[in-house]
Amino acid sequence: MKNKGKLSLERYTEEARQLCPIYTVIGLEAKSLIDNVYKCYTPLCDYTKNHLNIMHAGPIWMTAEYLGGLVVMHNCESSQFQPVVANLEINFINPANSGIYGELEFDEIAVRALRQDLESSGQHKFETKVIIRDEAEQIIAKAQGIYVVRNFLDAV
Repeated sequence: MKNKGKLSLERYTEEARQLCPIYTVIGLEAKSLIDNVYKCYTPLCDYTKNHLNIMHAGPIWMTAEYLGGLVVMHNCESSQFQPVVANLEINFINPANSGIYGELEFDEIAVRALRQDLESSGQHKFETKVIIRDEAEQIIAKAQGIYVVRNFLDAV
């Protein structure tokens, strides 16, 4: 499998927003890809807050969901293989009174398994564990997800 090369954080943000315009509306951005830790940020704004002026559950869920896609965008040819969330369970722990950061660890062993499976069988399934924190580092939510990666475009 050919790797497209590593993109800048700005390019990952732009690509995700083109693929899923809702990310533009909520202001979601890729923030870090250091040491196999994937981070993103969603601001508290008119489009993300609810009637109590705290972060609405939807953008919190989307922040957690995005990270599985960022893993795939960063580690394989995104035009050939696409990630789809199969399941994402989230536990809301505290209200978010500020923007939020999502964080996911995806180690080199997991990256190798992703690449090997895609090269050998054209599909891969992986799990995520995401922590969502506010700007004061308070835990807002914890999420567990299952993603399926394959060429969904050929099936359509």
